[in-house]
Amino acid sequence: MRAERLRELANSPLGNPTRLAIALYLLSRESTTFIELARALKMTPGNLDFHLKALERAGIIRTYYGFGKRPRKFVELSEKGTDELERAMRILREVVEGD
Repeated sequence: MRAERLRELANSPLGNPTRLAIALYLLSRESTTFIELARALKMTPGNLDFHLKALERAGIIRTYYGFGKRPRKFVELSEKGTDELERAMRILREVVEGD
């Protein structure tokens, strides 16, 4: 049972530890900028962009541009992303608690 649940998580968009960290960071925020996210997770822009594209293709996050003094890229967790994150956390809890 545990192995099956872990395989299920590993095959999901949030099965990657970096992508899971991104989703967890976004969960407590309405949105954040690309730069803020890169700094918070100590990621290079190229690496972050790679993972954000994968999450966006899966419908986990949304990105959009806002304008102030200069254009800024914003990132937010989608409703599907919240649901997927809850599912991933449920799987991890089951594995740790042995249910």
